[in-house]
Amino acid sequence: MSIYFAVALAAISIETNVETTAPPAPPPPVVTVRTVDGPTPFAPPPKKGVESPPIPKGSPGFWANTGDYPTLALKEEREGISAFRVTVGVDGRVTACEITGSSGHRDLDEATCANVTRRAVFYPAQDKKGKVTSGTYANRIRWQIPVVTSYATGPMRSESYPYPPQPANRAEMQVATEDYPASALASGEEGTSIFNLDIDDTGKVQGCSITTSSGSLALDQQACVVSARWKFQPARDVNGKPTYGRTKHNLVWRLPKGTPRVTAGPVRPTYNPFEKSGSFTLTMDFDAQGKMANCAFEKTGDFMSMGPMGPNLMANVCNEESTRTIKPFVDAEGKPEARRVIFRMGVEHSEAVLPEKAK
Repeated sequence: MSIYFAVALAAISIETNVETTAPPAPPPPVVTVRTVDGPTPFAPPPKKGVESPPIPKGSPGFWANTGDYPTLALKEEREGISAFRVTVGVDGRVTACEITGSSGHRDLDEATCANVTRRAVFYPAQDKKGKVTSGTYANRIRWQIPVVTSYATGPMRSESYPYPPQPANRAEMQVATEDYPASALASGEEGTSIFNLDIDDTGKVQGCSITTSSGSLALDQQACVVSARWKFQPARDVNGKPTYGRTKHNLVWRLPKGTPRVTAGPVRPTYNPFEKSGSFTLTMDFDAQGKMANCAFEKTGDFMSMGPMGPNLMANVCNEESTRTIKPFVDAEGKPEARRVIFRMGVEHSEAVLPEKAK
């Protein structure tokens, strides 16, 4: 699923500060490489027969990208600069990495060495005779979080066949900071609005319906206001003729960095996973070799999906074309035997019994 960001989630830059085992050359000017602005020109390979340090192949800006920001550091908005030194082998690959100047955060430092070791490739160093040898290279990665804005997904699911509507200009799905509802901004409200769009045969949005609330009426209403401006390539019928279509989208509302969060009031949940009651039962028979012989799935009520063990996924177990095989069950004497497995999961509602202080 593609996600289109209004701005990069995290800006990571690499600042050149080369250290080598070869005699030092006049220091080059410091060059900042920002992954969100594009890479710097690639360095030329070393001349054969000339002493030289390890030289990066390609741009160091590709060694760390926005997706590498440690989750906890991103959540806590921690930034810093991690200086590192790597040893480069005769094959041009990193053989060792050490932090020479900490960012002040262990996870950022660990991510620095992990990404450089995995991605950096060099022209190996050469000695005075031009023979390939090992060497060292030093640099810094700047971990920096810019303003985080809201973003919308492309179509998550379509009810239009054979060709569903497609965004005519995906840049329109980038949600500008000024589109954040003033009331939600003032109260520090965030969340994800999930909604359907009805697209006519000209590609224009004719209808919007919220299927899952963000927990904020202002955000949900604004999701429909924002999406009404989007333009689509209309759906096509079996004859290739433009026709009505419907798509489903997420709009993730995130407060810009630095916006005061309101913590005095209670946190408003974005959804209730136990709102609907129901259950499902998966019955599987395995023979003595561990091969599935029979499979049956039964669902009651409107029990909603609750992650990887939800009914939607479990129902597919019986629909798989390939026969599932597991490690055989054994009896008390350790001999393989056939066994029936019954897996149940459900939600029931009843009157709550609360302690006096919670009533």
